[in-house]
Amino acid sequence: MLLLGLLCAISIGAVASASAATMTGRFGLWSYLRDDSVDHVQIVPLLSLNVQRFGGGDWNFESTFRGYADFQNGDDNGTSALRISRALLIWKPDASPWDVRLGQQWLNEGVGRGNLLGVWTDYAITRKTDIRVYGGARPQTSLSLDEQNPEGGWTAGANLRTRFGPRQLNFSYSYVSKDGDVLYSGAGVDFNCHRVDNITIRARLHMNLEQSSIETGQVAVYADVTKRLQVSVDARTQTPRVFEDSFFAMFLEDSKTSSVRGGAQYNLGSGVYATGMGYMVFTELDMLYKVRAGAGDEYGEVGYTHWLSAGSGDMDGFYGFGRYNFSTLEARAGFDYSRGSNSEVRPNTEAQVIYGGLTWSPLRMFNLGCRVEHLKNQYRSEDWRALLSLSTSFRSKLGGEQ
Repeated sequence: MLLLGLLCAISIGAVASASAATMTGRFGLWSYLRDDSVDHVQIVPLLSLNVQRFGGGDWNFESTFRGYADFQNGDDNGTSALRISRALLIWKPDASPWDVRLGQQWLNEGVGRGNLLGVWTDYAITRKTDIRVYGGARPQTSLSLDEQNPEGGWTAGANLRTRFGPRQLNFSYSYVSKDGDVLYSGAGVDFNCHRVDNITIRARLHMNLEQSSIETGQVAVYADVTKRLQVSVDARTQTPRVFEDSFFAMFLEDSKTSSVRGGAQYNLGSGVYATGMGYMVFTELDMLYKVRAGAGDEYGEVGYTHWLSAGSGDMDGFYGFGRYNFSTLEARAGFDYSRGSNSEVRPNTEAQVIYGGLTWSPLRMFNLGCRVEHLKNQYRSEDWRALLSLSTSFRSKLGGEQ
């Protein structure tokens, strides 16, 4: 936290006299209200503040600050918190192959993911090939400052990326240690091919070397078969990444799941379409499935779903939603109803959700939103929930010019 505060102070001080620099930002405020057995009011403010092209145009500073408070029956119970979730000092000259970032950021580098407090570098070997190397501490990611640090330790890794036309191939490695123990060692290959002969392909193979097992194996294909018909297929096998507790890590292989998902949409003309989806999950004990069929247009969709739950129970459902734009106002509403049992030995029950929402954008960089839900479950209890949001963006020249 001290290092991140120092980065903020250095960056703001360095740009105080830089007239060519620009400052951009975004402020958001979300409030979640729930009326059930416990009255909840959760408030989450967020401020993103960025300064571009100072220090001769080679430096940028990016940051995100997030707060959190959860009031239950009028008392926050000490949950209020304010956290720096992202703070980066970036050096990226226009004519240089280097991109260096110091501070805290979210990792998404093949098998390397999570929160990093340290150094991240990107070096362009050629115009189409670059390598990213990172290393540092794993900071706490929970909202509440009172919670025990769920992560900690150190992480390091690399991601080599190369492009050939619309295709990209990545080779990555990531390493995590804590208190002298190796928690995770993984390697991965990712392949992405965008829009070749109207086909998009994504494939990845991520290996947990520490557990000698496949963490994620996936092949996904999205194709425009004709001008009216689009289909998609996604097959994957996945094992949860659990390495904080060796007791649970012993059961990783038992928690592995494999799934196949297929979908299609056919445009009937005049904006009307028919859509369908099938989803199957294979576990050590069960084979579960879900199917959906529906029809709609630009104003909404209605459909039917059927699925088999883990307890061999059958469920049927109906859903529908609608949307409409009124200049700066967007309205939407819908319902989701299900009937059946989540076990073959339990009687049928019913559950439903009815929701509605409005989004108002009177200005280009200002947005207000509201979503209200009414839930009724199998125990015939009723809940009301609401999500309120406000977001705005700004941009200005440093030195007072707007």
